[in-house]
Amino acid sequence: MQLSEIKQAIEVQPLHPTIISYADSNHYLLGVKDDNGNFRSARSKDGKLLSLNSIKQAEELLKLQGIRYAIIEMQTAYDEMIGNSSNSHCHYRVNF
Repeated sequence: MQLSEIKQAIEVQPLHPTIISYADSNHYLLGVKDDNGNFRSARSKDGKLLSLNSIKQAEELLKLQGIRYAIIEMQTAYDEMIGNSSNSHCHYRVNF
């Protein structure tokens, strides 16, 4: 899904703009997540996965598309180590 398609997708489907952060990493993934937890990452016009340097950069890209919120999901190696499901990841909504 290209970045420019995110707004249209969330208007017609139950999708949420999502920024995924992995602890101790300086790369952030931007995309959409459905109510079942399936994540589709945003891609650049040339089809490359968008890997961003900060949550703020991801927020700015969403704002440029006319989107005013995102779900921030924080993942850690600890979650995987103790067997937490993806539903157990720390996540919160931020409005901008």
